[in-house]
Amino acid sequence: MKNSGYFIAVMMAIIGLMMLMAAEPIIQVLVIVLGIAALVEGVFILTSIMPMSGERAFKIECVLRAAISIIIGLLCIILPLRMAALAWQVMVYVFAIYALVSAVLEILIVWRLHSEGFPVKRLVIEIAATIALAVLLFMLPTSFGFTLVKIGGVVMILLGALTGFLAYKNRDIIVESVEIRDAE
Repeated sequence: MKNSGYFIAVMMAIIGLMMLMAAEPIIQVLVIVLGIAALVEGVFILTSIMPMSGERAFKIECVLRAAISIIIGLLCIILPLRMAALAWQVMVYVFAIYALVSAVLEILIVWRLHSEGFPVKRLVIEIAATIALAVLLFMLPTSFGFTLVKIGGVVMILLGALTGFLAYKNRDIIVESVEIRDAE
């Protein structure tokens, strides 16, 4: 590791401290990031997944899932920036419900893709991750959610310290060459 290892270690420690000291703004940022991800996913479904099948029911499921994704994504981006803390907590719940509905619709899409012979392993993993995210989001606005963020902060600080230690341990050791001459 070069000096970038030290930089990464310091950045991880700073992010960990931020997570410890300001859990609420971190959750607000998380909601906005999830909103951006939902927006991108909606566009991806319309441009990449929907053309995979010519079935009318499949296209309707894709358009429905993409529309919900885009709307929720826009709400998650706009509302936390405009409203008070209660609004963003409500948005976390709305996004969690969206994630569950999205997972159910994706199960239908995957079922149709699988029946047409497309590989669906990545999509099944995405469904499991979406359900796990929904469960996590249902816990976020509560004090348990803030505790999770603070635990994440401690983990980031520890990982930063570990990264710094590994950068130090694996540093380049410069040895100057020495020329030895025989005494005549």
